Amino acid sequence: MSMKKQNIYIIIIVILLLIIAFFAYNQFFNKKQSGDLGEVFKGDLVIGNDKALVTIIEYYSYLCEYCKTFEDETMPELTQNYITTGKAKLVLRPFPPYELSQAVLCANDQGKFLELHNYLFANNSQINSIDVVKNFAKNVGLNTDQFNQCMDSGKYKSRAEELYNQGNNDFKKANIPSDKQGTPTFFVNGEVIIGAVPYDDFAKIIDKKLGN
Repeated sequence: MSMKKQNIYIIIIVILLLIIAFFAYNQFFNKKQSGDLGEVFKGDLVIGNDKALVTIIEYYSYLCEYCKTFEDETMPELTQNYITTGKAKLVLRPFPPYELSQAVLCANDQGKFLELHNYLFANNSQINSIDVVKNFAKNVGLNTDQFNQCMDSGKYKSRAEELYNQGNNDFKKANIPSDKQGTPTFFVNGEVIIGAVPYDDFAKIIDKKLGN
């Protein structure tokens, strides 16, 4: 075989290898991108068993009427039947107002995230200033000096903004139309659920993810 023919064969092989590598990379990258919708990050507010088969990510706002409806009507059964049983874990990512996102992150420093989270929803009609939120912190047993210092310092300001940006990025990745992007929005192992969905409908999706 001539040297010229050998060079041609080598070039063809290299081209084929590059094509194979390109398609392999695309498949890996696309899989990773879709998986990001259900990914739990360091610093996330997580309720439930870390090793649960189903991950529910909720983007919500404490001043959102539909979020409160979901919290009052669907969350109790969801918690009882899936989260406390270890079948699912809930990742809570609050949307603005940023001050309320910062408040629950500050409460988390004292191990009382859930207490303040529940209190904010139960009394959200009273929220009209930071002073009210600081009073709520006192009512749920937080060390107020520590909490107030955390809030006043802006310790979690950038984290609150990151949560909002993460949500908007996830909405875009999931191809949610702009007029449907809002709260509450859920990702159940990456599958999108929009709005205050009734418990039975939500449970069907979780059961499907569990293979039931």
